[in-house]
Amino acid sequence: MVASYLFAIAAVLISSASQVLLKKKANQAPKRFWEKFLNAPVIISYVLLFGSMALNSLALRKMDMAVLPCITATSFLWIMLLSAVFLGEKPTKRKVIGIAMILLGVVVSHL
Repeated sequence: MVASYLFAIAAVLISSASQVLLKKKANQAPKRFWEKFLNAPVIISYVLLFGSMALNSLALRKMDMAVLPCITATSFLWIMLLSAVFLGEKPTKRKVIGIAMILLGVVVSHL
């Protein structure tokens, strides 16, 4: 049971890192059209995303179905934090309020 929670948390963190990696690459202008899709950061990002989906599948084997969406919803928080650390993005007041509302919704739905 504990392993399922660890798989779910790892899946969210890996997925969030994957999205930040894609975001970082999207900020760079490619020279050619295919360079948008056929480059190491994008390919690594999709491999990470596939790995996070596999971890989610493992987590669902022993976890209550109602818990996983609550854990997955925290990805917005992790993406904002990782973007601030690795991309230098400052969280806006709107983003913080939005994430607070999401987390409040997670708490309410879990009760």
